[in-house]
Amino acid sequence: MAGLSFIANLGARFFQILFAIIVLGISSTMAKWQTFGSAPATTVYGAFTGGFALLIGLVGAVSIFLEVIPAIIVAGADALAAVLTLAAGIAYAVTMRGVHCSDVGTTYNNVLLDGGSIKAKGGPLFGYDSPVETIGRCRKAEADYAFMFLTFAVSAILVGLGLLTSGRRGGNKGVV
Repeated sequence: MAGLSFIANLGARFFQILFAIIVLGISSTMAKWQTFGSAPATTVYGAFTGGFALLIGLVGAVSIFLEVIPAIIVAGADALAAVLTLAAGIAYAVTMRGVHCSDVGTTYNNVLLDGGSIKAKGGPLFGYDSPVETIGRCRKAEADYAFMFLTFAVSAILVGLGLLTSGRRGGNKGVV
């Protein structure tokens, strides 16, 4: 049973780290789209949660091999990573509500996709060269929040595994 638990935890950590890197990368890229003003708080929060989940994933991976960090502490950190990435995924989903990536009419003025805007005499000026550019941005944003939800799911699984193993091991060894 301990061997199966070890493999399950190691596999889950791998995916937690992989998904967190993807969230961090896409969210950081989305922040760079901003031409006018600063990046939306949702985008910045997405990058933060990706970085935080990555850090927790690395700490959890180390705790598999070193007995320095109690399993209950790692499970608590995983729970926090799960809650934060779930909140980020929900924030993205709400901000993207009503947006259809294949329809420029719904993407051109979305705060996550438009690169910011300023008021001009002929109407608002957005931070992209062509409204068609927002279609690719939309697909990246959808991928970002999909990976946020996947990071949440893996983190939640790791919480369960951590709590199960902390009871068996007396809380001395992190997630094994």
